[in-house]
Amino acid sequence: MSFKRTMTIIAVLAMMAVLFVPVVSDESSAEITTDGITVVVPTHDVTETKTGNTISLVIDNLKVNNNKTTSVSMYITNDSPNALNISTSGISGNSLTISASSDKSLIFPGDVSDKTICTVTLDITADEYAKSQTDTAGAKVIITDVSDGSSVIIDITMNVDVESQYYSKDAFNKFFGLFPNNLPEPLDNQWFTALVTLVIWILATVVVANFVIPILTRLVGFRKTSEERKKLKKTLTKLITILMFVIALNECAQIVGAGPEISRSMSSLSTILYVVIGAMIGWEIYLFIVTSFFRNAEDSIEVDGFDTSLVPLFKMIGKLVISVVAVAVILACFGVDLGGILLSAGVVSLGITLGAQNILGQFFSGIVLLSTRPFKKGDYVKINDTVYIVRKVKLMYTEFNNWDKDQIVTMPNNVVSSASIVNLTKDSKNTRIFVYMDVAYDADLSLAKELMIKAAMMHPHVIKDGSEPMPGTRLTAFLDSGIEFRLACFVDDFDNSSHYAGQLREMMYKLFLDNDVEIPYNRLEITMLEPCDGKKKDTDKTDD
Repeated sequence: MSFKRTMTIIAVLAMMAVLFVPVVSDESSAEITTDGITVVVPTHDVTETKTGNTISLVIDNLKVNNNKTTSVSMYITNDSPNALNISTSGISGNSLTISASSDKSLIFPGDVSDKTICTVTLDITADEYAKSQTDTAGAKVIITDVSDGSSVIIDITMNVDVESQYYSKDAFNKFFGLFPNNLPEPLDNQWFTALVTLVIWILATVVVANFVIPILTRLVGFRKTSEERKKLKKTLTKLITILMFVIALNECAQIVGAGPEISRSMSSLSTILYVVIGAMIGWEIYLFIVTSFFRNAEDSIEVDGFDTSLVPLFKMIGKLVISVVAVAVILACFGVDLGGILLSAGVVSLGITLGAQNILGQFFSGIVLLSTRPFKKGDYVKINDTVYIVRKVKLMYTEFNNWDKDQIVTMPNNVVSSASIVNLTKDSKNTRIFVYMDVAYDADLSLAKELMIKAAMMHPHVIKDGSEPMPGTRLTAFLDSGIEFRLACFVDDFDNSSHYAGQLREMMYKLFLDNDVEIPYNRLEITMLEPCDGKKKDTDKTDD
């Protein structure tokens, strides 16, 4: 197809669409002109008749939900040479309340549109306990000529389909509210229909509990233990059984034709139960998936930075989100304006933020520590040049043991996160230690270094398998009375590293003594200028 032909077809279709729109608009509106008055009811199916000075309008296909309101607008234009007075009244139906109002009580002649046209609004409100049915209501508009007192009456009849969320005539005496009961007497009774529906729901619950839930449990928790899968299956079976039973009761109430008052009470209670049970089921599945994910991630050598220590954080986040969503859904179902609550919560949150900055700082610092995990339980960390052992990481604070393990130190998380943290044992318990020894200036330095290496090789906790650098020595300083050497080696337990360092000093000292390597020390030489034997000096001529 050529480009020119394609564009021609598009242009024709566009013109047809433009022509079609006003046609549809005209068919869905009613316009009546009489005695210098024009009445327009747009966007509704309207049938109009005129008898004398009365205009009768019948508006069909109106719909309203129970305890809700729908509106119909009608426009009256003054084409007469005189001013017209407008008065309105509503005629309520069996389950409908009608209110009629106009934006002007007086419309004037002329061509000023805002003064010659008035809008009449008909508000149709269904009763709270209205049944699903077609009800008829009405309204009356009286247009009076101010100059001579003559009037035109607009008599409006509205056929309204009331749709009730608490009662449905379409579900009466139907299996599951869908299939009519055409059985012979006495089985055509609505109570028999409800009983059969309830029994089938019970059987469906048994099938779900014994077949569907076990399959779901195996699919979700294939890496879980049998005890964990059994616990999940038991919990889901209870919750889903309650959920299906509540659904069945609501359905049976519709089948037997329970009144709207009963249906509404059951619906309100059921809504809460649905949300609560749904939240509990969601929580169990979420918890099951989270723990499985982290366990799998921890077992995988390709995933770094994940282990089950993060599960409490994700538990808290999941519980918070599910709880907030459940409460919001319940409030929304009962017509509570969440916008106002959120606005109020924002103002309160601002006040809390300003008044509790330190507490919030601790809270968010705890989330940062739990998510980034600079340390975990049992790690040895150096904070502000002091070594601690991590005991427990919580949202608001972290508990440490001192290195001697005789004190518990509690630090706020904002203090911990703002400090310089050195994790001494994050990857392993292996740690490097340094042992210093002094050797006399005239000693055999090569032999001294060999003996230091020999002491390290003899120690059972010095790592010598090549996984860490081998022990080595280095001359580090020239002292007043000797030369300082340093032995550097890795040991397999940070907690006992200072103990191992002391043992290495003892071993090197013994090796130095056995091999005549002198360890210098400060000597004090004293010269006695006078005898200290307690005898009288020769120069002492004092009488005794």
